[in-house]
Order: sequence, then structure tokens, then C-alpha cells
Amino acid sequence: MDKKAEILEKITQAGFPGKEVAVTVDEFFNGNEDDGSIGANLYPEQPSLQFFWDTFNTMLASAKVENIFIRIADAEDTDWFYTDTAYVVGDVTFEEVTEMVKELHPSEIYNEWMYGQPVNLSGINPGKKVYSLWWD
Repeated sequence: MDKKAEILEKITQAGFPGKEVAVTVDEFFNGNEDDGSIGANLYPEQPSLQFFWDTFNTMLASAKVENIFIRIADAEDTDWFYTDTAYVVGDVTFEEVTEMVKELHPSEIYNEWMYGQPVNLSGINPGKKVYSLWWD
């Protein structure tokens, strides 16, 4: 089974597409060759998939970021999955997140889960801050 099919089976069991789901950074980017899967409307300055992945991994290496999850918004109209939102979880301030992701050009950064906490994410420490990075 290919990577997309494995992930699709996992998120479908969690209730996708009727319910909000998210995957890890590695799940989203490993095997992804679809430039339109994230930040698609950042024309003409769209960061590469590798740049998104590298930026998220740099953030994850920070002591202040506990995890990053990628919301799955669509699985049908693209070669890979499509997302408009990444969730950053940790002990990081709004200003720190804004600085960390400035080169990814999110349209907006929200406090908390923009679409509600994904149903397949459990064990999120309620004491941690959550930020939603959203791309139009």
C-alpha cells in the first residue's frame, strides 16, 4: 500500500472527511511531491515543500515546540493531501511562532485550534498553547 493510501485509511477510520483530522509533519511531507498541497496560493513566492518541512522540523527541534500537526482539508482533488492549516503545540508565545514561520507566509495565525481539535489527536497537554497557521 502506498503512503497516501495508508494515511487515508488511518484518517478515514477517525471519521474523515466528516470530522476534523490531522497528521504529523512527517506523515504529511514524507512521500509528498505535490507543490499544491500546502501554501498553494502563495504565488509567485511559494516556499518549496522541502522548505516547509525543514522549517517545521527546525521548530520541532526547538525546546518550546512540542508538536506540529497538519490538518487534512481534502484528499480527493490533489495528487497528495491538501491542507490550509498547520497546528503548533507547545510553550511558545504568539510572537515566537510568528517569527519562526515568517518565511512560510501564513495568511493568518490564530490562537487555539482554528477548526476545533482534530478527533484523531489525543493526549494533547491542556497546559500547552496551540496556534493555527492558516494559508488562504
